[in-house]
Amino acid sequence: MESLEDDNILPLLTHETTVMHDHNVVNYNTKFCFSNIECNQHLQRDCQRNSDDTGHAWSSELKDFISITIRDRKDMIDSGQNVFSDEYLQHFNDGLDTILEAGWTQNEENNSSPEATFERALLRRVRKYRDNYFLWVKDFKMPTTNNLSERALRGVKTHLKVSGHFLNTESARNYARIRSYMETCRRNNINEIDALKSLCLDAPYTVSQIVAGRPPQ
Repeated sequence: MESLEDDNILPLLTHETTVMHDHNVVNYNTKFCFSNIECNQHLQRDCQRNSDDTGHAWSSELKDFISITIRDRKDMIDSGQNVFSDEYLQHFNDGLDTILEAGWTQNEENNSSPEATFERALLRRVRKYRDNYFLWVKDFKMPTTNNLSERALRGVKTHLKVSGHFLNTESARNYARIRSYMETCRRNNINEIDALKSLCLDAPYTVSQIVAGRPPQ
């Protein structure tokens, strides 16, 4: 929480904003007013881990169920539609209920194994944060993963591999600020050269200008 408050990004977000993450529980703190959505790719990885460790079928079924639903959604979007039918949503929720019920049954049958603790935690997490994991099923504007953000972080890893480290905390902070600014502009179709020119003239794009696509005055 201390580092999030120091960054001063999440505290500025409003209730109109939705933040996707890899189950960072601190993001659900009542200090914040934005909505949360969970990354499904990380959920699928946890499902695969559980299947590998326990041999239980439910987590493999959930992983495949998510993939099929994502594919169906893509097909709907490609055909110009922006919402699943009520019948499809009912089918999805019924299928999810069936898979999770099977998960609890399989866990109870083998609850003394070392792997059972992780499995129970996974089942509880999906049960508690179900709406956050599957908001994208009801709202096609929501992403299914946060891969876009993770790709934006690869430049940092490249810098560390080449340079080995930052000179000090302040230089790392400045690097992160510039990268964040440039990435935000680029993701909103603002020319990176124009963004850098504005930054060097001490008149960088503001968030409202970036969202509106307007250049700084």
